[in-house]
Amino acid sequence: MSKTYHVYLNDKVLFKDLDEREFEVIWGRLYRSYYKEELTYSEIGEEPNEKYIESSYWQVLYKLI
Repeated sequence: MSKTYHVYLNDKVLFKDLDEREFEVIWGRLYRSYYKEELTYSEIGEEPNEKYIESSYWQVLYKLI
């Protein structure tokens, strides 16, 4: 799994699951042109962050094993 990106405007999703090439094009055009203070993005990497993994998932997985 490669990195994906989500772009937000005022904390609302504008674009989701962009690959790196798509992100570079979209972010470059949006950020240079509009809403510099209101635009943010998140980068989703290959390794899941334990902080965001729902504990119920692990409980179900544990029961299956």
